[in-house]
Amino acid sequence: MSKYSKDVIQILYTNQSEYISGQFIAEHLSISRTAVKKVIDQLKQEGCEIESINHKGHRLIELPDKWYSGIVEPLIDEQKMFDHVEVKAQVDSTQLLAKQKLVGNSNTFLILSDEQTKGKGRFNRPWDSSRGKGLWMSLVLRPNVPFEMITKFNLFMALGIRDTMQQFSNEKVTIKWPNDIYIDGKKACGFLTEMVANSDGIEAVICGIGINMNHLPEDFHGELQSKATSLRIHANQKIHRYHLLEQLINQIERRYHQFLSQPFSTIRHEYIEASNIWNRTLKFTENGQQFQGEAIDIDEHGYLIVIDEQQTQHKLMSADIEL
Repeated sequence: MSKYSKDVIQILYTNQSEYISGQFIAEHLSISRTAVKKVIDQLKQEGCEIESINHKGHRLIELPDKWYSGIVEPLIDEQKMFDHVEVKAQVDSTQLLAKQKLVGNSNTFLILSDEQTKGKGRFNRPWDSSRGKGLWMSLVLRPNVPFEMITKFNLFMALGIRDTMQQFSNEKVTIKWPNDIYIDGKKACGFLTEMVANSDGIEAVICGIGINMNHLPEDFHGELQSKATSLRIHANQKIHRYHLLEQLINQIERRYHQFLSQPFSTIRHEYIEASNIWNRTLKFTENGQQFQGEAIDIDEHGYLIVIDEQQTQHKLMSADIEL
């Protein structure tokens, strides 16, 4: 890829409704018009639909199903939440890469990839992260908070992700405590939060997020056909990946500041209303122990209150739930 591709795609995307002359791009980047043409041709080969007309210039019509750093970086920089952003074509796992990048690094950052070959969810479960279909990313934050507050981080993040996805879905988007987002009874998103800490306190929080964005029903195979869904299925149209990412970062920033400044009690009723686990018998697994029960409440500290079949009350901080 040309070193100027990032800049050219940014110019075309920013001025998407207009024709931008090769001369303007050349002068802006201090390169020749021949170099601009080579970059434009390369972008077209990658799948960018660019209309080029003599004496008018170039106009971006549509982007392929991939992330371009020239578009992602300015979009993320507007929020000023991360020190830097990395955009990858393929990684084994954004979460694993984020952990590796922590070594000798004190920054906040975000890693976004077109594809994950070894994506994982909670309890090391595989997460299908096919190219061009979803939003696969990990963000690294540095909250200066006590250890006990980290358990509530997921609850704030879940609302931010839910709020984002609701903007694109015709059906109600709900939360399955503590780490899954559902639409119409099927999973559309999972996220995984891991903490890096030492004796002095928390070094970083790594939050990996996987959203099924533009999958069609036929993209899900085997048991996933009855368990998984995507935003596109419930929007009846293709999801604009950059609009989704922009809204997601906005909502995450909002909820993150809320997490840092407010107790869970301030969002408790909102979280309860958004949850899909009430008034039903569920299977709970915590620390290898399984039991049937009914979730009856979430307390002021974010613990899930469950009554099992023997009418024993359980107070869960984190558990696997089967709907």
